[in-house]
Amino acid sequence: MKKILFLLLILALATVLTACGSTGTPTPTLTPTIPPPTATSTPPPTPTATPAPMGVFTSGALPEAFRQQLNERLTQQTGNFVVSGDPNLATLQIAYAPNIDVPVIGQWVYALVAPFPTVVDDVPLATLQDAWQGLPVACDACDFAGPLRLSESTLNALKTAWGEPAAGAVEVLPSDQITPKLWEVQPAWGIVPFDELNPRLKVLSIDGRTPFLHGLDLNAYPLAVKIGIAGPIEEAEQLQAVLGQPLTNRDESKMTLVAMTGVTAMARDFAASVDVNGVLYPAKEIKDWFDTSDIVHISNENSFWPDCPKQPTPNRGVFCSDPSYWELLKYIGTDVIELDGNHLNDYGWEPFSYTLDLYEREGVPYYGGGRTVTEATRYITLAHNGNVLAFAGCNPVGPAIGWADGIGDGRPGSAPCASPYLELQEELKKAKAEGAVVFSTLQYNEQPLGDYSYETALGQAKDFERLLDAGADVVSGSQGHSVQGFGLKGNGFMHFGVGNLFFDQMQARNLRENFIDRYLIYDNKLLGVELLTTIRDEAALPRKMTLDERRALLKTLFSLSYWE
Repeated sequence: MKKILFLLLILALATVLTACGSTGTPTPTLTPTIPPPTATSTPPPTPTATPAPMGVFTSGALPEAFRQQLNERLTQQTGNFVVSGDPNLATLQIAYAPNIDVPVIGQWVYALVAPFPTVVDDVPLATLQDAWQGLPVACDACDFAGPLRLSESTLNALKTAWGEPAAGAVEVLPSDQITPKLWEVQPAWGIVPFDELNPRLKVLSIDGRTPFLHGLDLNAYPLAVKIGIAGPIEEAEQLQAVLGQPLTNRDESKMTLVAMTGVTAMARDFAASVDVNGVLYPAKEIKDWFDTSDIVHISNENSFWPDCPKQPTPNRGVFCSDPSYWELLKYIGTDVIELDGNHLNDYGWEPFSYTLDLYEREGVPYYGGGRTVTEATRYITLAHNGNVLAFAGCNPVGPAIGWADGIGDGRPGSAPCASPYLELQEELKKAKAEGAVVFSTLQYNEQPLGDYSYETALGQAKDFERLLDAGADVVSGSQGHSVQGFGLKGNGFMHFGVGNLFFDQMQARNLRENFIDRYLIYDNKLLGVELLTTIRDEAALPRKMTLDERRALLKTLFSLSYWE
């Protein structure tokens, strides 16, 4: 209509102009002006109703930690969603959704566990399902008769995926009673939330899959349960988008795996083998274990030196390494170096000074040794994935020429100390006060019982316990040419002798055996340790133990360990 009126207006104007054109006397031309604006009445805005926030009800069967995470996320958003305590009034409901096609907002991960001194490493899924159904368990070295121990919260999660367990197949306990009960009734299995693991428990993999390592496919792991949203799909997807990253108790961006090792002394027959086979040769069978760790620790007991004599030398008690051997430590991804060994100054202090320069050029931090006593005895920290790791150590056995300022000449060297390690204890206390997960190492007496043996002297165990009491989470015996057993005090972990990683001793089996202890840190808390086992068939080539070799060693050392 407006268009028609506009056209009529144009036609009328044209008619007027045509008629005017026929007169003989021109009329004065008027100059057009922009008229002043006129007041226009504006209707008042129509009020728009603000949509009420949608209520979100969370099932009481879900873990308390999940509900806390959810509430924190909801309070951070703009107010479209609020927590509702009434499922009948809520628009959306959140619950376990293992086999339901709904928007997923989280996944809760659990671990099959046993007391730490358990030999079996892996359990078939079919065996675990048999245990759930109350059937006899049959698998290699399982030695388990049930029931499975777990909390009510864990039971609520698993029965949504597996159904109700058979009568008597599970024992429901408060979370804080599961670990003591498993130790009380060995052999025993339990299932616990990933973030509630502790060093007194051993994580058992299921068909080779373990939550202990990075890269776990949670869709293929049988102890991961999805949590989803029920309700109108559009609103459910909106809530899913608002919450962002899935809620979980196993966020790999909060995980750190620390590989702690024993003796590295790249000299003598080890060096001779490397000179023939290549500097990377010693790592070829075990490099993947370092590659799948985040922090690699090496205790390098001797110095690099360009003038290091060709190995082996007639004096087999004096060590040094060609600087080219650094490439081996670089190849395995060394992140931190322990320097409380007792061969650092075998050829004088100049090689050790050269070695410190090398580490600094390479950007690798060190502890337990240094240019001064102050530097040698201090603790250092590393940060990874939000976790703070502290390392401190010392050398109580000497010799004096190997200690920093050990003979009063200001020489660099290892950190001197003596039992009860008061200076080291102070460093551990300071590191713990900083909020770190604390690793302490000792270059302890290599033969506390007078020979290289599996057994641990009572005095050694007491000395290690002192360091736990001072704040260490882990105390590791880097001196141990012979592998030795373990100890637990509370949730503090001790390994009295880790063994020879890159060293040549071949005269006895216990000197050829070795551990790489891989510690799991999550959200700045020590959750546990995985024992990786190697053995050398020749001086410079550690290989992974066979299953029989591994089980035999674990049985021996577990029987000689100190459990509190």
